[in-house]
Amino acid sequence: MTLADTAQPASAPVPAAPPRRLGQRLAIGIASVLLLLSGGITAVTYYYDSVPMVENDISYPVVPVAALPPAVANAFVAAVDPDFYDSDDSLITRRYTVIASGAGEESGLRTRVLVHKAEAGYTKTEILDRYLNRADYGRGAVGLVAAAQTYFAKPATRLTVAEAALLAVQLHPDRPAPKAGWDQVLDTMVEHGWLSQADRNGLTFPA
Repeated sequence: MTLADTAQPASAPVPAAPPRRLGQRLAIGIASVLLLLSGGITAVTYYYDSVPMVENDISYPVVPVAALPPAVANAFVAAVDPDFYDSDDSLITRRYTVIASGAGEESGLRTRVLVHKAEAGYTKTEILDRYLNRADYGRGAVGLVAAAQTYFAKPATRLTVAEAALLAVQLHPDRPAPKAGWDQVLDTMVEHGWLSQADRNGLTFPA
């Protein structure tokens, strides 16, 4: 008997999976991923549709932003979010949706949905109108009508730019000291072209 006669036969190679089986596995995998993605998209769409549009149902006196001098209205924009007119996720819109819906916070998925719906359904003027007439200006004054009466004993439509800038400090995210905040609001208005430098220099801090 020779060495060749006692050698063990080589193991048979494992046959490769037929191309059809590999194709079936790949198709099943892709289908599973698409199914999961489809389910996620469906869930997100359902949640988005389930969040109601924020409506304006204020029961106390309001003043339309259109009835205010543009510089007066823009004093509040300068204080809260100077990029309001160019932003799709403005702090003003977030604050409005939080106040109107009772969401309780300026972030989170529900608030983002409310903001998106508000930005898509309302003009910037309408959003500003709704916010200013719901905001808390301190001293128990909720809404611009009450704020103008509480601080200056006058209708909101008669507010001067200097007075509006001081009221706007109450809405400033950083809540600076009144005089410092007043200066900041006016300087921001000048930077954005909402107030001329000459007019700004002629304003005095309300007593």
